[in-house]
Amino acid sequence: MGFLAGLALLLLGLHLIGEGLSSVKGKRYLLARAFARPGSLLFSGLLLGLLSGSGTGLSLLALGLLEGGIFSLGQAALLSLAATAGASAWVGVVALAQREVAEVLLALGLPLFLFRGSRSGGLVLLGLGLLFLGFLEMGQGAKAFAPLLSLLNPGPWALYLVGIVLAFFLGTANGVAALALAFMPFLGQGGSMALTLGAGVGVSGALFLAALGGRREGWALGVALLGHRFLFSLPFLVLLGPLGSVGVVGLHLLSHLAYAIAFLPLQGRYLRLTEGLFPRRTVSPKYLSPEALETPSLAYALVQRELGRVADAVRNMLARAVRVLAQEEGGEAELEALEDKVDRLTREVVLYTAELSTRTQEERAVRFFVAASELEHLGDLVRRVVRQAEKLWAQGLTFSPEGKEDLLEAGRLVLGRLERMAAALATGDKALAGGVLSEEREVVAFLDRLRRAHLSRLESGRAESRATTLAHLDLLITLEEVSSGVDRLCRLVLEL
Repeated sequence: MGFLAGLALLLLGLHLIGEGLSSVKGKRYLLARAFARPGSLLFSGLLLGLLSGSGTGLSLLALGLLEGGIFSLGQAALLSLAATAGASAWVGVVALAQREVAEVLLALGLPLFLFRGSRSGGLVLLGLGLLFLGFLEMGQGAKAFAPLLSLLNPGPWALYLVGIVLAFFLGTANGVAALALAFMPFLGQGGSMALTLGAGVGVSGALFLAALGGRREGWALGVALLGHRFLFSLPFLVLLGPLGSVGVVGLHLLSHLAYAIAFLPLQGRYLRLTEGLFPRRTVSPKYLSPEALETPSLAYALVQRELGRVADAVRNMLARAVRVLAQEEGGEAELEALEDKVDRLTREVVLYTAELSTRTQEERAVRFFVAASELEHLGDLVRRVVRQAEKLWAQGLTFSPEGKEDLLEAGRLVLGRLERMAAALATGDKALAGGVLSEEREVVAFLDRLRRAHLSRLESGRAESRATTLAHLDLLITLEEVSSGVDRLCRLVLEL
């Protein structure tokens, strides 16, 4: 139990250090610098890892940037590798662990944590104290495993595989490296180094776990990182004897730094490999032509047609949301592909419009820019509709028959208005946009009648209405916000 308690304290300490360092100023600047060029990305990733203490956390951040189309796979992988290399320096701190120092750190950290202004510093000190205590406790508890280790006598390759498995599921290479330090008296320096080396490969597992949770880009990024780390860890494993002088901490730092640097010339190869294994569903603009920027009137017409595609995708999202409400089955997963299309096309329209605005300095470009942003916001609102209903069903609750019919009627009304707005936006039909706008007061009055009907059901004591009242009202508000967004877009059509 002493060993497991020590491991828990150590992992908790690493987590608290990461939480405390999360507010360090300058991290956003470093992340912005990472967009410049590969060299900046490598340097910024190293510093971000050092400041955060969590390579895994930054790997998941890199995955998010990849999903958003902000980073390419090569950039996301390089940020992950560099950040893990920077965070690996924290293992060196573990080697300094002493019980007296741990007690002092905890005693200093507690009062700092209690005051809002110094809470981050308190978290770092508390984390360091728990890190030291956990490491020392692990060292004591490891003695119980000595007979078993003597019996098994695992070789470097076996320990290397154990390190891969442990880091894969624990999600931390630093934690397993600290474990290797605690077991050094029983594994020997070579065995501990092999365990640490395996952990540096297995830490890629966090991305596979994210992929299993529905983040599909995690498969490609995880395969690229796992394959790269495995390939370049083998020379270190073969040369463990000659590398004995660098020790566990030195090998941990050196190997991760080597992985990051070695990735620079190989980005293209990994990209082609992952594209072959995991072909991406590409969503790209159909009408935006770089050549058309030389003719602003043509470029504006093409932007309008592309916005029509975005509006049509939002319309399809709302149609599916209404169907989900009607059938009371399905969820956000049904909207993911369409929402991804909306997000990617909106980003391309915004960038194209920004370039057009730079060239023409016309107010028209600003209106297209606002229209693109409004459509993206409508997509978020539609997803919220499904999320609210899905959350309610997960609790075993359903709307009353009358309440469900009211919500469906509101959804169909807003869907019809959205369809006509999308047609007006794509064609520039001002008469159609004006017709949608003329219904604005009627829609407000209709939604008000639905709220009053829901209030009547509450007053009559309907159990289903009482149980679902917050979700019901929230859905009406969200649909009203979608309808208001349709009105704003119609006004923009009249101004184009």
